[in-house]
Amino acid sequence: MATATSLRKHLSVTDGFVLYTSAVLGQSLIVLPSIAARQAGPWSILVWIGLAAVSYPVARIMAELGARYPSAGGVIAFISQGLGQRVGWLTGTLYLTAIAVGGPATALVFAEYLGQLVPLPGASRFIVAAALLGLLVVGTCFDVSRIMRVQRWGFFGCLAAITVALLLAVPHVTTARLTDVSGYTLAGVGSTGLICFFAFVGWENAAFSGEEFADPRTLVKALGLAVAAVGVLFTLLGVTVVGALSRSVIASSDATLADLTRLSLGLLATRVAAAIAVLLLLLFMFTWARAATRLIYALARDGLLPAGLARIHAASGTPRGAALALAIGWGVALIAQYVFDVSIEAYIQLSSGAFLLTYVLILLAAWRLLFARRWLPALVIASLAIGALVVAGYQSLWYALAAAVLFALAMAIRAALTGPRRDLTPRPPLSEGEGELVSSGRGAA
Repeated sequence: MATATSLRKHLSVTDGFVLYTSAVLGQSLIVLPSIAARQAGPWSILVWIGLAAVSYPVARIMAELGARYPSAGGVIAFISQGLGQRVGWLTGTLYLTAIAVGGPATALVFAEYLGQLVPLPGASRFIVAAALLGLLVVGTCFDVSRIMRVQRWGFFGCLAAITVALLLAVPHVTTARLTDVSGYTLAGVGSTGLICFFAFVGWENAAFSGEEFADPRTLVKALGLAVAAVGVLFTLLGVTVVGALSRSVIASSDATLADLTRLSLGLLATRVAAAIAVLLLLLFMFTWARAATRLIYALARDGLLPAGLARIHAASGTPRGAALALAIGWGVALIAQYVFDVSIEAYIQLSSGAFLLTYVLILLAAWRLLFARRWLPALVIASLAIGALVVAGYQSLWYALAAAVLFALAMAIRAALTGPRRDLTPRPPLSEGEGELVSSGRGAA
């Protein structure tokens, strides 16, 4: 079988936009607007606007670092530069542990929505989830250019359908509902902000495809469009949910899209909303599957994982060994979820905790690598936002901390068996001139 040593450079600004937005949208868009409206009412609209504004500094930092250090390893590349290779490897490990449990949980959510389109026996949802995970793994093994083309058109079709659903719901919005803030407390608004922040988690995902852009600065160019689109979409959803749906509907349902489309389409709404949700989840999960295979490939190339996982299939331009490793990890996690009857919510919570800890490491590296004064406001805002989430979600961090302890033990055993290996010494912060050299492809990747 023919193999290559590097990933194919084939991604454009449009592809960057799709990778960013499809990584952020998904379960968040399907259920969070209803949850936010239930807890904060009209105040949730201001929460969405505020979070859209706050998410930009976080996303901009990640895009800048991804452009300066383009790598299939995504965030582990610039974390290795700022904090050392072992910390970079730890970050990659945390990402894999997050995706390992997040994938099966999301696949089961997919099965639930598919059940609204096609009758499924109760026990078959795990079979559907396994089939979906297998389909995603197989999809990452096909020609990268063709798969990206399919993903691009599928995403824009889904975005168009959501836009139509929103436009059909706008005539049902009333001023009375938008201004009725009775019964909502400051505590409810605060908790809503913490919940809704996870709707904007995922901006780092496109960095895992950084090596596949001919110009790494494409990441930064695509970011502005993606943040604007996601912010506008969530804000409009907040307005239509609060302004068009009654309090009784908001109190009893999390099916945001179904509730909105039912206003205009009646009983047909459930099937339409389910179809949109199925496509959204499919695109969301494929983006994460793609990122996971690139991360496994990069960790194998760097020497943490077996070298065979770093082989690139020449014809398709994909790391098929890495895809197989992802399939094994997902299989183990799904079997564990079935055998021990782990809830979807528990897996999602564990995944979110692992992602949150990686954000802490990302920001620590950013403080070292982006030292110029113009980055200070973004770093301060991002750090305050992540710090608030850590305080609020500390109970979900045990899984990530356990993974970190196991990683440290594995590194100690590795050193004892093979002798200590030289760690990558963190580089001094780049000057703006050096950053430009890196961005143009002449710096370290």
